[in-house]
Amino acid sequence: MLLDRGAPGPTSEGPTPRDVRWAPWVMGTVFYAVTFCWILRLPMAAMTHPWLIYPGLLALGLYLGLYVALFGWLVRFVRRRLGWSVLATAPFAWIVVEWLKSSGELGCPWANLGYALAERPAWIQGASVAGAQGITFWIVAVNALIAASILARHWAPRIGWGLLAAAAMGLPVIWGAARLHDARPVPLTRVAIVQPNIGSHEKWVPALQDSVVRCVERLTRVAAAGVPAPSVILLPETALPYYVRLEPAKLRRLLGLAREVNRPILVGYPDARLSAEGDVRTFNSAGLVLPTGAIVGQYDKIHLVPFGERIPFQRFFPFLGSLDLGQAEWTPGSRAVVFRHAGPAFGVLICFESIFPGLARRYALEGAQYLVNITNDEWFGKSAGPIQHADLAILRAVELGMGIARSANTGVSMLIDPYGRVESRTPLFEEAVLAGDVMAGIGPTTYARWGDWVSLVAIGVMLALVALAWFRPIGARSDFGTPWR
Repeated sequence: MLLDRGAPGPTSEGPTPRDVRWAPWVMGTVFYAVTFCWILRLPMAAMTHPWLIYPGLLALGLYLGLYVALFGWLVRFVRRRLGWSVLATAPFAWIVVEWLKSSGELGCPWANLGYALAERPAWIQGASVAGAQGITFWIVAVNALIAASILARHWAPRIGWGLLAAAAMGLPVIWGAARLHDARPVPLTRVAIVQPNIGSHEKWVPALQDSVVRCVERLTRVAAAGVPAPSVILLPETALPYYVRLEPAKLRRLLGLAREVNRPILVGYPDARLSAEGDVRTFNSAGLVLPTGAIVGQYDKIHLVPFGERIPFQRFFPFLGSLDLGQAEWTPGSRAVVFRHAGPAFGVLICFESIFPGLARRYALEGAQYLVNITNDEWFGKSAGPIQHADLAILRAVELGMGIARSANTGVSMLIDPYGRVESRTPLFEEAVLAGDVMAGIGPTTYARWGDWVSLVAIGVMLALVALAWFRPIGARSDFGTPWR
């Protein structure tokens, strides 16, 4: 516990609680608004009210900034009532607010701290034990130790905290580097990834639909002709811009393509079905087509993008479904599907489902041997958005010890090994076919078996501290350090 007993109390010169009350929210709002500024690249033609994109970005920043404000409130409350240093409670409190931010229909793990290290394989091997949240805890804890060293008033504690920070930062990296050095992944199956690079200004225009399909067919033939032949050809999210059940002629064309190339094809498409209530429901789906000319399995996207694919909370407030903000208004799927008819079993994550560890872990528990992520990030142009999205999938590979094949309409398509190393990738906004081996898994990892135990521990610690602080008389508290130490 980092208790600075010798520091002056809250009456000393410097920032007061009132001065810093709004600082976390302001900081969080600015951070998230800048992080998600690529939302402004969304094509205006796809929105019913294009002007909403600007207040929408501000609202997103203000909403996500509230979680940073909650972090500030938690650590200050515990500090003022119990005397605990902010640095001691920060790792636990930050995990709690990230868990809250990532949960529910508005859940958004995007920009969680652990993902900042996604492209540093040696730094993220701890995710196999503690998940992405474990990496976040480690980052905050190391920074807290560094801050303790800087803020210490005497050389002895300054050196002590500094050495502890160096050990806390260095030892996991050394372990991760050693783990990578000893890694000997073996090929599991060969796949061919198709990146059509078709823009929304073409894909959803009825007059251009035939040329879009011809492009997909041409690249599929190229993928099938690879040597050695792939066990499955992977096409991206909504690669086919039509409702497959409502277009019999085009459906026959798809089935004929699978027979022609004599390879299984996983393809994303919209689907429409009649519900038990008699209404038509639409889905963002992925289907596996066999050379026999049959779709043998279909997965309907479970976690839809809030406001982009569906207005949230319609279960509780059905009238929200009548709002028209230009969203697709898909129906969420109800179950995960493991495809077992095209070589080793695999599960599919559509679009931003790859940022949710629980969905990926569900596939591991149900017998998937590798993961496929299909997506269409064309909406965000040549910005940080598609690159950030691709990085998030890397942590899923390390957490579960599984290889991942990622097919993106305009990139980044890539193959990731079970240690989070990107074996090959495509550039953004280039037509491409990427063929390669998906590596065999090394699981089950500790994370695959136990799940997000780090968040559960952090929640337990913070609940205990808040309860203790809440019921402890104010006069009995001890004041150690300034409000933010």
